Amino acid sequence: MGKRRKGREIVLQSMYASLISGAPLLDVLDDQIQRRESAPESATFARDLAGKVKLHSGDIDRWLRTLVTGSWDPDRLGSLEMVILSMGLAELRYSPDVPHAVVINEALELAHRYCEDGSVGFVNGVLDKAASQVTAAAPAADKDEGTP
Repeated sequence: MGKRRKGREIVLQSMYASLISGAPLLDVLDDQIQRRESAPESATFARDLAGKVKLHSGDIDRWLRTLVTGSWDPDRLGSLEMVILSMGLAELRYSPDVPHAVVINEALELAHRYCEDGSVGFVNGVLDKAASQVTAAAPAADKDEGTP
């Protein structure tokens, strides 16, 4: 398993455990990293991703609601689907160095491994729509920053 994939899996499990237990995400993450004796690259990636999810959680939650409202009641999403989508949205918006196709593929792998079969297509649809929005917004953001 690749180091980033392992990092994403650690974040998924930590976010889920934090959600269920109420413990702070970063505390749960540190515990998971130590118990698994994670490679430094996996731990660094996991901390970075979890930090982005935590820092931008309000924006990610609002964005997720706009992405699923038309076709699905966001309150009906399962906990694991919410976690996977939150991670994917955080990477799509706040990790421009990671190609969108990689973010979506990794989220689909997690959904396939941890969720019901129907969740995979749902996660794919939501993240594909989100990636399109990020791509459409990128040229406008570049112009605002004075980048050619």
